[in-house]
Amino acid sequence: MSTQRVNLDEAKDKLADLVTTASEGGEVIIEKNGRALARLVSATDTAVYRSHPPTAFEFAADEEGLAWDADGWENVA
Repeated sequence: MSTQRVNLDEAKDKLADLVTTASEGGEVIIEKNGRALARLVSATDTAVYRSHPPTAFEFAADEEGLAWDADGWENVA
């Protein structure tokens, strides 16, 4: 099946049809102003959709402080 390109407004109006296309093995590229925003493919296509284990770069190092101030949270219950 070939790749179908649709603009964002068209994708909003035809979402059910586009999901059907993807589930049948097609590919849908959703664009806005000619720029690709998202790709819709079948979730059962293992060559395209697969889970990756987290990497060390996704977590803060021990030296880094928290991103938020935790003062006072001990008293919340």
